[in-house]
Amino acid sequence: MPELLLIIKDFNANNPNLVTWGVASILILFGLISQLFWIKECVGEYKLSHLLKNVGSESLHNVTIPDGMDGKIFIENLILLPNKILLLGVKKYRGLIFAAEKIDLWTQVIGNKSYKFENPLRQLESAVLALNSQIENAKITEKVLFINGSEFPKGKPEKVISIADLKNISCRYPSENIPEPLRKDWEVLLDMAVSQDLNKNGSVLIDEENTSGLNLFSLITIIIILTAWLGWRLI
Repeated sequence: MPELLLIIKDFNANNPNLVTWGVASILILFGLISQLFWIKECVGEYKLSHLLKNVGSESLHNVTIPDGMDGKIFIENLILLPNKILLLGVKKYRGLIFAAEKIDLWTQVIGNKSYKFENPLRQLESAVLALNSQIENAKITEKVLFINGSEFPKGKPEKVISIADLKNISCRYPSENIPEPLRKDWEVLLDMAVSQDLNKNGSVLIDEENTSGLNLFSLITIIIILTAWLGWRLI
């Protein structure tokens, strides 16, 4: 053990800059590893935002539209396709999801814990009825996109889609001529839509309960240690 300490001491004396920046690099690497899940989710958010903006001929994201009864409905994603308008909700749930279109509460299972949440299709169905009351010709259909690694072991409801399904929609509908009646209805919705500045990406809402989030304790600890180390070595 004393011999090892002597070797380290000699190496430090002969290579001070290498030791200083080598330790700093290791601390930065630990910091990045501690935020790995958060970084992965941020990259996923960016990719999803880009994908949503390239599905269909045109799209609206995070807007409110009058419901025809002196109220307003919030729309996450409204996408113009060649033969219809797609109302798309996005849900970020980890783990296993047990769901069916006709039941009120769906179940999320993570490890040994389970959580109930409201059937997201019900809300979309109400929004579709409100939107259809504002237009004359278009057929609006609703889908819910589940991301964040969720799985449906007992089967996925017909109106639930994955990222792969969304990519297939994007590939299936390249830019084509939109029928005039559908175009008119889309323009009606465009005129009524009011943008809501809810997040930086502009198309993906963040579900705080199912995101890892920035590990502030770990990040602050690494910054303090890194600052102290560089201060001691460089000053």
